[in-house]
Amino acid sequence: MEIKYIPKSEITEAQQEMLNGIERTCFGLSSTEIESEDEGHPFGAVELGAFLLFDDEKIVGNAYLYKRLTEYDGQEYYLGGFGGLAVMPANRGKGYARRLAEETLKKAYDIGVDVACLFTSKDETIYRFYERLGFAYLNRRGYYIDSLHKEAFMDDVMILGLKNKELAEKILATNHKFQYGKEEGCW
Repeated sequence: MEIKYIPKSEITEAQQEMLNGIERTCFGLSSTEIESEDEGHPFGAVELGAFLLFDDEKIVGNAYLYKRLTEYDGQEYYLGGFGGLAVMPANRGKGYARRLAEETLKKAYDIGVDVACLFTSKDETIYRFYERLGFAYLNRRGYYIDSLHKEAFMDDVMILGLKNKELAEKILATNHKFQYGKEEGCW
């Protein structure tokens, strides 16, 4: 198994089809199918690229990399991290999700992401995996712009300090509005 980072502009059509298959298997719907819906959804954020887990030429796992400028309590900073972390069922339990997450967070740090974030339901046990990576629940709403260009929110946002650990601690300790920025989507 090999993990490779591929910028969004270099993901081939065949690779995108494999990614759609992984998303359908792991999440029940692919990002391509979500984008064609008319209802407001949170998945409009544009990834910079993806870390892909290859078994020879076949993609069996992935994590998308995000970065955008936003602000918290009047301070601009880069928010980013990973979303869409998925490993096909036959390849689970072998540490690949951890490797994908760690590689993506390292790249996020290297490209200047101050605070990483993601959302996951507290009803799903995957949040424990994210806690082991160092993420902590925000314990208040995280706001984003949905696909209908309206402000919406998520209750289950987790954050992790990367380049700016002090800011992440401030975000967790204070109660100012946390937002993904003025661009569409969240991860």
